[in-house]
Amino acid sequence: MIEPASPRCSDITIPVTISSQNADLPSGFSLADPDAGEIIANLMFNVSIHGSYNIAATFCEPEVYVPTRANTLQLLVHGATYARSFWSGVGFGDDEYSWIAFASMQGYPTLSIDRLGNGLSDHPDPVAVIQIPAHVEVVHAIAQLAKAPDSTLPRAFQKVIYIGHSVGSVTGNALNVKYPHDVDATILTGFSSSLPQNPPVVNFLVPASVEDPKRFGSLLPGYLQVSSEPAVIASFYSPGGFDPALAHFDFETRDTITVGEIVTLDYSVARAPGYTAPLLVSTGEFDELYCNPRATPNQTASCKTPSGNILAQTEALYPSAKPYTWNEVSNAGHNWPLHFAGQIGFKAAHDWLGCVGF
Repeated sequence: MIEPASPRCSDITIPVTISSQNADLPSGFSLADPDAGEIIANLMFNVSIHGSYNIAATFCEPEVYVPTRANTLQLLVHGATYARSFWSGVGFGDDEYSWIAFASMQGYPTLSIDRLGNGLSDHPDPVAVIQIPAHVEVVHAIAQLAKAPDSTLPRAFQKVIYIGHSVGSVTGNALNVKYPHDVDATILTGFSSSLPQNPPVVNFLVPASVEDPKRFGSLLPGYLQVSSEPAVIASFYSPGGFDPALAHFDFETRDTITVGEIVTLDYSVARAPGYTAPLLVSTGEFDELYCNPRATPNQTASCKTPSGNILAQTEALYPSAKPYTWNEVSNAGHNWPLHFAGQIGFKAAHDWLGCVGF
């Protein structure tokens, strides 16, 4: 290992052209429509979407050079109501909450993207276009681009590790279903096979253009924001496990979620029998969204159930993964990278990467 050097990060734009089979939703569809429940229950994914979009991203060369990791890219995909800054602690404080900083010290290059419809990436139709199938095609294009000899990224890579959080993890799961050989390893954080059941944030979704017109006034009504800070904290954080100042900063700088993402979310958690690479699920033990199947108050959310640990049961989605591993991050909720336990979770994930050959 060579002595540390200064990290080299640059903001880049990645043009992608995608084709996806999206859900058939009526024009102007709203979650408040009287027949919304029936429409969602009977979705047909038969609408072909074609488009070219710009994806905003940050590429970082590691500050520690490890020859065996120099050509392995970590592709970081954030969750709903966030942008790529999630992977650097949403810009709060120093590097205590930064996955990118931890990965850099371990010798991994990183590429963190703003998902389509978030941050500085393009913002197409939030109902017809911004759905999980479209996100899958975007990350599929980027994963392929990363390995292409003529890659338009800062450089090409031999291997890609997909790392997602929440909706980013759902996207990764759906990627592994459709394109099981795209990536060489997967880490899904804030995820399980137990789908969220009416978490507190769902009851406080309003058009972002109304909630924050200064930042989002130009967006269509299908781009939504959570209007309640207590609901965000109850859904994303575990009592006593986080800095309230960080949680407040998180709320003040939150991004959006779209109607199309919400509607297609549950349909995108599926078995990936063709995926044979290593896979780690790393979720906070008190995750309000993915370890709370009855949607009871935050204090009772737990990955441990009478029938076993939900994270262990999630192996059913990956019968061929070699290996399937799960990690329960103690004293943490859904956004465990933004908890006091974040460094413990970062270390566990990177120790696992080392154990499986990365």
